[in-house]
Amino acid sequence: MNLLDRYIFRVVLGSTLVVLVVLLVLDTFFSLLDELGRTGTGDYGLSAVLYYLLLGVPGQIYETLPVALLVGGLLGMGGLANHSELVVMRSAGRSVVRIVGSALQAGLVLSVLALLLGEFVAPYTDRLAKDFRFTARTGNTMLYPGYSFWARDGEAIVGIGTILPGPVLVDVAIYRLDDSARLRHLTQAQRAHYAEGYWHLEQVTERQISPQRIDIVTKDHGEWRSVVTPQTLEVLAADPADLAMRETLTYITYLKENGLDTRPYELAFWTKVVAPLANLAMLFIAMPFAFSQQRSISTGQRLVIGILIGLLFYLFNRLLGNVVLLYGLPPLLGACLPMLVLYSIGWWALSRVR
Repeated sequence: MNLLDRYIFRVVLGSTLVVLVVLLVLDTFFSLLDELGRTGTGDYGLSAVLYYLLLGVPGQIYETLPVALLVGGLLGMGGLANHSELVVMRSAGRSVVRIVGSALQAGLVLSVLALLLGEFVAPYTDRLAKDFRFTARTGNTMLYPGYSFWARDGEAIVGIGTILPGPVLVDVAIYRLDDSARLRHLTQAQRAHYAEGYWHLEQVTERQISPQRIDIVTKDHGEWRSVVTPQTLEVLAADPADLAMRETLTYITYLKENGLDTRPYELAFWTKVVAPLANLAMLFIAMPFAFSQQRSISTGQRLVIGILIGLLFYLFNRLLGNVVLLYGLPPLLGACLPMLVLYSIGWWALSRVR
């Protein structure tokens, strides 16, 4: 990388980071206004709100980076165009492809960092933020509060009222169905903890159901051998949208073992896998605007263009994902096609630059 490449790299990197900070500040400000309406309950005061918002920053960075790359690319490269620096570079023999490649290197660095952040930091801090807010407001400690947790366990359906650290399950109900999907057996337990490869149930009530009668048995202890283990419980109890890629794979494996539809989660998995390339596509689509009509586009116009392109990409991505799921197409196609469309449009536009 020579001096000119490093200069373009720094310009795009700097403008993108500035846009990212501005977007984070705006997002945090509106989130602060929203959270202030929830204060006054328990220990959830201003300091707790600020700590909760701080924990959410890694996830916000991961979600905001595509738009920051798009707008940052428009502003950074647009600034070079407004000062005729792109004209000088091309007059010196630097090709459009070489200039765009230097800009994309900055996007690649940020995209890889965002991928690491989204895989190893953001899922943990997002869950920690939710737990912290719940504990501050109620004084209780729960694992993934707010979920009425249901799971498929082979031929059984399991409902869990509360998940405590340990983990300890509270208000467990295990519904076993016959081949006609009629309830034939119900096991209820006040608590359950995991040891020696299975769940130990406490204060158990079992109901054996037949067309003629219902037999009820109560006992102090019972056993529940299940595919739901403490290792998979954390994944199953979380919102799939908040999972890291490796956790999403665990969730997909669980669904396959129980004969459930995995396509929505496969789409989410592949979307995260191709996220760095999709982020680069957002930067790539901004490049033609820097070379076409270089002096005629103002900073405000570039901001509007960036917002419109980002909004259209978001809507197209969501629409295509639903279409893929509706018609049973491969989830990988739904994850890649919007990105490929952006690359195609960007390459076509760059090919027309003179």
